[in-house]
Amino acid sequence: MRQNFLTKFAYRFYAAGVKIRLALYRAKFFKIYQLNAPVISVGNITFGGTGKTPCAAFIANFLNAEGLQVAILSRGYKRESKGRVEVSNGKEILCSPNISGDEPYLLAQQCPGVRVVVDADRYAAGKWLESQTKIDVFILDDGYQHIRLQRDLNLLLVDAATNFDSRLNFRDPLEAMKRADAVIITRSAQLSAREPFAQSVQGYCQPEIPIFFADHKITGVRLLAENARKIDISSLKPFSIVAFSGIGNPQRLELDLKNQGLKILRHYIFEDHHRYVKSDLESLFAQAKDLGAEALITTEKDAANIEDKFIQDFKLPIYVAQLEFSCDEIEEFKQLLLQTIRASEKA
Repeated sequence: MRQNFLTKFAYRFYAAGVKIRLALYRAKFFKIYQLNAPVISVGNITFGGTGKTPCAAFIANFLNAEGLQVAILSRGYKRESKGRVEVSNGKEILCSPNISGDEPYLLAQQCPGVRVVVDADRYAAGKWLESQTKIDVFILDDGYQHIRLQRDLNLLLVDAATNFDSRLNFRDPLEAMKRADAVIITRSAQLSAREPFAQSVQGYCQPEIPIFFADHKITGVRLLAENARKIDISSLKPFSIVAFSGIGNPQRLELDLKNQGLKILRHYIFEDHHRYVKSDLESLFAQAKDLGAEALITTEKDAANIEDKFIQDFKLPIYVAQLEFSCDEIEEFKQLLLQTIRASEKA
């Protein structure tokens, strides 16, 4: 009872702080800065994973394929560096995951031809990039709370399992949903009925903003080794497997793997953004062996946090599940992205 009271108090205190901060921005006590190129923000208002990174990667790759010069701006959460770091110049990755942070490094891996920069001051990072090269569009990764930077399209990702009656898992008060220009309901395949959930979401947002239904599908796996080729995940069905992850929503990974027909003996969960050390891998290997596992499996984000030297002596293979963003209303979503950029060009 006391713990529940303290949690509710902490939420209300945090929510009040967010409201005050927003009011100060609206009153122009704090300045909102604008880059020359349009900004598309991808973010959420809950703790835990909603699939921001696969969504940001999809947007970056789509716009890059359209012939646009794309740059991704990120804070680089839990990185071991300070200040501004250029993660990718669009041609090569320039630093290690511990310097960039796991998610920016993963975006640099998955988005060839796209520049990636981390900086707590994403406006300053954007201005620096604009001084270096031509940028047609910026993607603001995990940017919903970064009000300091003006955005042309504010995309809010909402997991289909979100419970709006519970405030304990929210980074922002629900009123923050009104800042969204469009909502993407992720992992929507788990919804038995879409319309009631969409109506719940719409009730917290501005009237008639577009709502998209998306999913994040495991499209294949690869061995945890550089340049390992992608293989069909169904090839792992005969094996007994141990999963491990340090992500925002580990239960989703376990569900996704089981839905693919994999036999998961146990799932070892680490804190989000966990950077693995040798003892972690040694312990995982020993426990997997005791369970009779024939392989281990983890996520791309976790793979970025494992140094190659720690897996050289492993007797069991470690596979990496590869997630891709898919949207049911894909053409409408693409048009929204392009219209945002065209509107900015005319302004």
